[in-house]
Order: sequence, then C-alpha cells, then structure tokens
Amino acid sequence: MLQDIRDNAQSTVAKVIVGLIVLTFALFGVDSIVGGFGGEPEVAVVNDNEIKEIDFVRAVEVKRRQILNQMGENADPTLIDDQLLKQSVLEGLIDQEILLQDAEALGLYVSDQSIDGLITSFGQFQVDGQFNNDLFLASIRNFGMTTNKYKEAIKKEVLISQPRNAIVSTAFILEDEFKRVIDIDRQTRSYSLAAFNQADYVDQVEIDDSELMAFYESNVADYAISESVDVEYIQLDKNNLLEKVSVSEEELAKLYELEMEDYQAAEERNSSHILIEVNDKVSEAQAKEKAEELSARIESGESFESLAKEHSDDIGSAAQGGSLGFAARGAYLPEFDEALFTLSKGEVSKPILTEYGYHLIKLHEIQAQPIPTFDEMRFSLEISAKAEKVELLFVELTEQLADLSYASSDLSEPAEELGLAINSQAKVTAQTGESIFANNKVQQAIFSDDVLKDGNNSELIELNADSVVVVRVANHYPSSQQPFEAVRDDVIAKLRAQKATEKASEAAKQAIAALEAGEPVDITWESFEEVNRSDPSKDPELIKVVFSMPKPNSQDQLVLAGVDVNGDYYVAKLDAVNVASISEINESELKTIEQVVGNGFGSAEYQVFQKAIKEKASIEKI
Repeated sequence: MLQDIRDNAQSTVAKVIVGLIVLTFALFGVDSIVGGFGGEPEVAVVNDNEIKEIDFVRAVEVKRRQILNQMGENADPTLIDDQLLKQSVLEGLIDQEILLQDAEALGLYVSDQSIDGLITSFGQFQVDGQFNNDLFLASIRNFGMTTNKYKEAIKKEVLISQPRNAIVSTAFILEDEFKRVIDIDRQTRSYSLAAFNQADYVDQVEIDDSELMAFYESNVADYAISESVDVEYIQLDKNNLLEKVSVSEEELAKLYELEMEDYQAAEERNSSHILIEVNDKVSEAQAKEKAEELSARIESGESFESLAKEHSDDIGSAAQGGSLGFAARGAYLPEFDEALFTLSKGEVSKPILTEYGYHLIKLHEIQAQPIPTFDEMRFSLEISAKAEKVELLFVELTEQLADLSYASSDLSEPAEELGLAINSQAKVTAQTGESIFANNKVQQAIFSDDVLKDGNNSELIELNADSVVVVRVANHYPSSQQPFEAVRDDVIAKLRAQKATEKASEAAKQAIAALEAGEPVDITWESFEEVNRSDPSKDPELIKVVFSMPKPNSQDQLVLAGVDVNGDYYVAKLDAVNVASISEINESELKTIEQVVGNGFGSAEYQVFQKAIKEKASIEKI
C-alpha cells in the first residue's frame, strides 16, 4: 500500500496538485515580454496588498514544471522563455489577487468544513472510492506543501470561483435569441453544383518560354534547395549496456543479506490517531491542553474511536474513528513515527507534537512481513544489481565520451576507445524530423558555428535520461537555387495547372452571367439535399460559400456563387434553406443548447467584469 502511495504521489496526484494551484493562471493570457525581476521582497502591489517574491518564485517554478510535463519525456527546458514565463505568472498572480480582494469585499466566505469536504471528494486522494489520508499527506508533502498551505490554496480558488459561477450561472438568453440560435445551428441547405474541372481545360492552355521564365522568377523560393549536412554521430544508450555487466554469486549473496536486514526490521503497524490541529485559531498551548484532556478521558475508559469522531481535526480519518490503517516505519512524520513504533499493542500514546498539531496515537496491531528465500529473490536481486552496475557504467562511459570527443578531431578515436559504432545520416536539414534529428538540441548543435563552421565535434547532448549523443558534420551543402532547366518540367506543369484553373474560373463566371440573364447554359447540375454546416464529407470552403448565400425570396429566384476548390471551379446554386422547428428537438437537447449558449453569454459577461475591476485596481509592478 505504501509503495502505491509513493507511486501515485510521483505521478498523477502531483500533476493534479499542480493543476489546482495554477488553475487561475490558465484564465489569463500572456500580453508581452518584460524584463527580469529583481531581488526585492515583493514583485507587485495590488491595492496596497503585496505579492511577495517568495510566492512569485514558487509560482514560476510550478508553472515551469507544468510546461515541462506537457512537453513529455523529451522536454527541453531551454525552449521555455524565462521572461515570457515570468510575465505570464506575474499577470496571473495579479489577476488572482484582484479577484480575491473583490470576493472578500463582497463578504464571500468559505468554511473550513466545506474545504475539508471538497478535498475528501477529490478522486486523486481516494483508494477504492474512499478518502485516504496517507495518500493525501504523502502527495502534498511530495510537492513541498503542508496541509494548511494546501487548504489555503484551495480556499482561494473556491472564493474566486464564487463570483464567476454567480455571473455565468445567472446569464440567460431571450426566447427570440434562443430561436435564432436554433435556426442557425440546426439549419440545413439544399444546393446544386456545376463543376468546371481544371483537367478539362489543360489541353486548351498555351504557354511560351517568356511565361515560363516569368513564372519561375516569381516563384523562385519554391525551387530553392535547403542547407543540408552529412552528419556522423555516436550514440550511447543505457539500454544497450546490460549485456556488458554481470553479477557474481557472491555479490547476490551479499545483496540478499542486506535485504534481509531490511525485511527483519520491516513491519507494518495498524493505528488510529486523534489530531488537534495548531492553526490561526488554535495556539499550540490550546491544542496541547485539549489533547491532554482527551488523553485523560481515554485513560478513564472512554472510547478512543468515539472521541476521534467527535474531536479529531484530521478530515480523512475522523469519520473512521481515527483509523490510519497499516503503515511501515517512515510513512509518517518522524515524531509520529517514533511514537508509533515504541507503542505496545493496545497502548495509547501521550500527546505528540508534529508540524500539524498534537496527536494521540493508538496501536491496534503489528504485522511483520514474511521473509522470502534467496531463490525467491534471486531474479529481482540480479535485475537490481545489474541495473545499478549499468547506471554506474553509463555514467562512466558518458564522461569518457565527453572527454574523448572534445579532445578528438573526429569521432573515430572515441568510437574505437569505447567500442561504439559511428552512425551517419546524409543530407540532414533543419526540417529533418527522424531519429535523433527530431531533437531540438541536436539540430541546434549541428548548425552551430562550432560544429558547422569550425568542424568540431559537438558537446555531449542528452537526448533523454537513458541516452546521449555526440555529433559532427562530415559535409556541408549550403542552400542553393535550382537552375531553370533543372525544374523546367515542374514549372510547365504548375503554370499549365494555374492557367487551366483560370480558364475554368472564367468559364464558370460566364455561365453565372448567362444564367442570371436567363440565357440557356449547357451545364450539368449535381444536387445535394439538406446539408448541415458541419458536414465533414463536404469541403469547408464550399460549405462556407453555400451558407453565406442569401436565402431566395421566391422559388424561381436564382441565387448563384462561384467557388474554387483545390484548383477546380464550381458554380453553386442555392435551392432551399431548411430551418428546423423547435418542436422537432427533444426537451433535454433544448435544455443543453440553452445552457451552453447561456454559459457562453455568462463567460463573456464575466470577462467584462474582470476587465472592469482590473481597471479600477491600483497595480504597481516592482
């Protein structure tokens, strides 16, 4: 169970905590890049309230971690613009402070009990559908937060969200407006198309040499050859080193002995506790006095579980009579741990002080782990020992590769010395995205002056935690222009297609003019019935034109438009505009549409509200 807690704390939960704390940052955009911030105790003052530098620095780091997490395993910190990041975070903190001050001025309030209830409802802190206090504490501790700090952060977000929810949820749409939305959203159109295909006009196109040359010169950038290089590189991958290490029987036996020391010392203890929290309202002396009073009541025979339910400030365990379940040494704070592991079965501790307050601890049960045999552990011991040796070898070879490649004029010496292969890739450009060349750090190194112009091996480049590479440029091919004769056929094909489209367009426009004049036109129409504006099978540009055409005033009125779709030209004739009736839409769907539109109006109103209170605020950036 404890390992699950640690695993969760390192992954999903940590991300969730990041998301909760920086939630407000996502509401605000980045306006511009500004200069760096100094070492003053505050970075901004909002209506006489200071935003402390320590809070700003912490928020910047949280935002940085969030960005790197979004980048994935190949995250490159050098891609983050520090000044842009700082400006984004500062603006977010300022907007948060303004909204918080406004909420407090409105007299809005959030009780500690409601915050406790909200936290216990978070699925990220639950095991089998129940809030798990161990998981909660391990998670926030892993992120460097105390319970009070975490509650404070959540309380701020809840306070800020109250005015927003009030504005958004009370927004409404008038009946006529709602009907108009339905008319637009559910409208379909029937239309006909007459195609004037580019291919039908290609044979009519005549081109002379002067036109070819003029087209080539006006599109010269299309015929440029990008700068490229032939690259040689040595890649050291940790995953390829496993076969280079071995583990002796003697080493395995020693590892087993060390493991047995831990196993013999390892036991889990099932306990309960009562927490009397020290906070802004309860001093340490008051908490101690109450804990001593409860201790005396327990000694006199009162139920520990009943007192925990009534008096414990631990939001996770109080309802379960203070139960914490089984835990091994090291799962709790040192003071708590020490007290728990000195208790005898059934014994209750005296008040114990930790950073959270005073605890009374009751030990219910001691459970020792069974000791596995050497044969049972042999496989895992061998894997663990090899992994450790591979890690050491990887570090050693990495250092050697860095030193050898720096001192060598090419890659042959480090490759021979370390027994690594020299790989090569021809004609690598800045757009090459395969293999190691998809890595931004590799691209930067290849086209740097040190490697490209001076002919040196690159510095060691870390692709990820398990792989490093050194690159060098073997051959350099500067950007160049393909001569006309080399691309003549391509120029002819493109110019012919362009002129064919022009002819198709002209023919379509003539057809439209004739149709509007009432003259007979020999074209073939293809009809499409009741097409909606989001039909994925139709070309978006075509749909855009069809739905922008005015509704015919009568059945006999011709409404025509021309549209270019990938080089072919079409004449579109609007046959009918079909408006859905509200009565045809079921009640639940209508309510959903009304809610979505209303929320959209509400969000727009809230943005106006935000802008208004920010304009009134006194803001000083330091």
